[in-house]
Amino acid sequence: MTNTAANTGMVRVELAMAMALSAAAAGVAEAQEAPQVSFGMATATFEDGLGSMRGVRELEDGRVLIADGFGAAVIVWRPGSGADTLTNTGQGPEEYRTPDGLFPLPDGGTLLVDLGNARLTRIEADLGFGETWPIAHGAPNTGMTMMIPVGTDRDGGIYFQRRLDGMAGTSDSAAVARFDPASGEITEAGRVRLAEQTRVESGDANNRSVNIRPVPFSNQDAWNVAWDGRVAIARADGYRLEWMDPAGGVTRGPEIAYEPVSVRRADQDEWIEGLGGGLRVEATDDGGGMRMSMSRAPSGSSAADPSDFEWPDVKPVIPAGAVAVDGEGRAWVRRHVPAGEPHLYDVFDGGGQRVARVELPEDRRLVTFGAASAYLVRSDEFDFAWLEKYPMPTLPGTR
Repeated sequence: MTNTAANTGMVRVELAMAMALSAAAAGVAEAQEAPQVSFGMATATFEDGLGSMRGVRELEDGRVLIADGFGAAVIVWRPGSGADTLTNTGQGPEEYRTPDGLFPLPDGGTLLVDLGNARLTRIEADLGFGETWPIAHGAPNTGMTMMIPVGTDRDGGIYFQRRLDGMAGTSDSAAVARFDPASGEITEAGRVRLAEQTRVESGDANNRSVNIRPVPFSNQDAWNVAWDGRVAIARADGYRLEWMDPAGGVTRGPEIAYEPVSVRRADQDEWIEGLGGGLRVEATDDGGGMRMSMSRAPSGSSAADPSDFEWPDVKPVIPAGAVAVDGEGRAWVRRHVPAGEPHLYDVFDGGGQRVARVELPEDRRLVTFGAASAYLVRSDEFDFAWLEKYPMPTLPGTR
């Protein structure tokens, strides 16, 4: 009788555990379900194809700033009624040399990343030029921080990714850092996993060469920042979306199941083509001190061959730079798909729940969001980029 009672109790415990696990699995499955939506038709297209389009910023009055790095121009586009070019190129306080990223700042301002002059410049709401800050902090021989912005917040904070072991390191993690232009202070807002890299050194102390190369399709996190200062991090290990708020709180969404994408020759070629666009840094002493300038290699400029790399069987869930945040505070996370297929995004709300999946129109990539619009870029057969404005699709998950 004692053994029978014990066995009965065990059966009841096992049954209760099975029911609990079943209920938990059902909850996860329910959380992962999300409707798939698509964009409608474009409402405006910029009249000219550009050789480079690194930054796009919608102003409060509907005008759009476009950074054409290869053309060395900041363009002011009025959808439906033409465009102008902003000021002149050069090294002076009212000039720029190689425009790159464009990000919103408080009071209608815009942050311009000027690679040619290695500085960040505030463009005022009236499109006049304001304060500047250097991109590089520190000296090359003592450890240098490169402040290449990923996003900005409503208090004027500038967010960038800082390697924990310096520019030429191969650490597997980095800090999400925030620069406060008012105080000059740099603080840490989180940590992210980096893609694997290989480092090869050659030469002697007087003529040393360092070659750092990424490992194809290695797991890495991706992140961006909302206007209210919350940082959205897509975790590659146990795919989920995390929000980190300015006070240090963390909101973690549920893990999202995914089907790995196989790596084929077309995927290898696409990955190698994406090696272009990396930063080149030059430092020269012009007699008045060290002067730094930067530029980007053209997309598709890599001379690498697939045989130069070791390739995994499948891709990770997300590529580099996979996260964007829209005007409603939702995080858009780009998923890896087979080469040549339309880009696919998971959309997450402020609680980290996936609320929608969005497939972009064929041959388009997402560059930024406006107040009620999304801006996509189409590349033609000559690699010219054409900017298109789309109404935002109807999505759930507004905060």
